[in-house]
Amino acid sequence: MTVLKADALPKADQLDAVSSALLPVVRHFLDAFLRPESFGWSKALPVAVGVWGEGRGLSIANGVQVFLAALLKNRPVPVIYIDPLDIGKRHKLTSDEVDILALVAAMRADKTAQARDIITRLTGGEIPERLVRTGLKLAMQLDPTGQPYARTRAPRLEVVRN
Repeated sequence: MTVLKADALPKADQLDAVSSALLPVVRHFLDAFLRPESFGWSKALPVAVGVWGEGRGLSIANGVQVFLAALLKNRPVPVIYIDPLDIGKRHKLTSDEVDILALVAAMRADKTAQARDIITRLTGGEIPERLVRTGLKLAMQLDPTGQPYARTRAPRLEVVRN
């Protein structure tokens, strides 16, 4: 893994709109995987629903969960991430978080060589097929134009009388 100086890492407010919206969902799911007692998944789902709406948000949250599970399974060392509930550090990023978000962004932009480099950095030299497949599926769910808030309206219910 590439070690970057703390001042060389971008800040959370420097991310594109989709990566910025994805960051808390990623952090909560990492928390759920690495500290199961946190029940991070129960916080990730409402965050995703709040950004993308119920149907799309739950689908994206599931995509993030499956993608991160594939990453963690193929990673030789634990992912370093910032506690999603630590308000004082929420604007900071770890190098692992930068790589995870950059991987999804590269896949969204169809930048294969860049995505391949990031995957090998995250996995210690491997390119696991499941990680690629789940990452591409997640990238397809996200808007490539960088607009995270493509929320669809809930269907309007009406009473039909005979």
